[in-house]
Amino acid sequence: MAGDHKQSFSGRHLLNCRLTGPGSEKITRHHEISLQGAPLSYRPGDALGVLPQNDPALVARILAAIGATGEEAVPGAGDVPTPIALALSECYNLDTPSRRLLELLVSRGATDLAGLLEKGHAEQLKHYLSGWNEAHDVLDVLEDHPAARITPHELAGALRKSLPKLYSVASSQKAHPDQVHLLVVSVRYRIRGRERLGPCSTWLADRWPVGGTADMYLQDQQRHFAMPADPDRPMIMVGPGTGLAPFRAFVEERRATGAMGRNWLFFGEQRRSTDFFYEQEWMAYRRDGLLRMDVAFSRDQADKVYVQHRMREQARDVWAWLEEGAEFFVCGDKKRMAADVDRELHQIAETAGGRTPDQAREYVEDLRRTKRYKRDVY
Repeated sequence: MAGDHKQSFSGRHLLNCRLTGPGSEKITRHHEISLQGAPLSYRPGDALGVLPQNDPALVARILAAIGATGEEAVPGAGDVPTPIALALSECYNLDTPSRRLLELLVSRGATDLAGLLEKGHAEQLKHYLSGWNEAHDVLDVLEDHPAARITPHELAGALRKSLPKLYSVASSQKAHPDQVHLLVVSVRYRIRGRERLGPCSTWLADRWPVGGTADMYLQDQQRHFAMPADPDRPMIMVGPGTGLAPFRAFVEERRATGAMGRNWLFFGEQRRSTDFFYEQEWMAYRRDGLLRMDVAFSRDQADKVYVQHRMREQARDVWAWLEEGAEFFVCGDKKRMAADVDRELHQIAETAGGRTPDQAREYVEDLRRTKRYKRDVY
């Protein structure tokens, strides 16, 4: 991937396999995508860019809300005239209404929205658009204001364009020369009685047939999330949920290259029986001496246990690995998990490392500065 930041290609869907078992509260799937023999390369830590594809049922309801047939021409990709049904499916963000759309509806009589747009009401607007169990999408604001009539062209002009979704690659190209793998949880939730669908994750899971092709791209992430340059350097990897994806690639790469560095993975999910992704692969790595692994299944006991708790239990060894030069990687949820893991890392420097709080902060900051503490969080 040297020299190229982004490599576009047409990917063919080879495999779509559900990993979560019956009774799981989530639907998490393994996808395999063909690189079709194209001269493409990626490395562990890189990402795959996928263009959102909105749910056809959502598009149909939006068309009905504005009284459109779906054939009306609006600017699509590259502003090329495109039937609005196709443009809404492939080009526009239907999750978060833009300020321009709200202003347009206010101008057509939706006076209840006017207060949200006033100066000093940024928090109220944020809550309306993204608040927990309160968020309004494009369909909500249109159906809540049926008297505020707008044309298909006006709607398209007031919507944001969709942005690609980046997924950490879950494979080593050395292990799978003509493929790239993904680990993706289907985003589904309900607000005010209507199911909301993540446009990328549910398209991958439900609406992209095996054998189908789609335009996508490989994104170079090496500047901030590369494996150790030294194959003998130890790695500590913390990846609960689908944050596990890049670490499957890391360990596959080390096996394929015969790297001698030690590998330690902390993985967490809800239940071992339904949510232990790639369990047989990890167990084989453990048997072969390639991997040390600690798991935290939060719902398998009365008191919830998370990856940071497993780190605390192994604090002395975590500290010993760091002192031996280990690189420390975290992938997954930014707000809660990554913050909890960061706090625990500081605590380990204090308890196992005998540092004062100020010295612990300095130690962790030095890990960051020397690129031995790397995060891919979202």
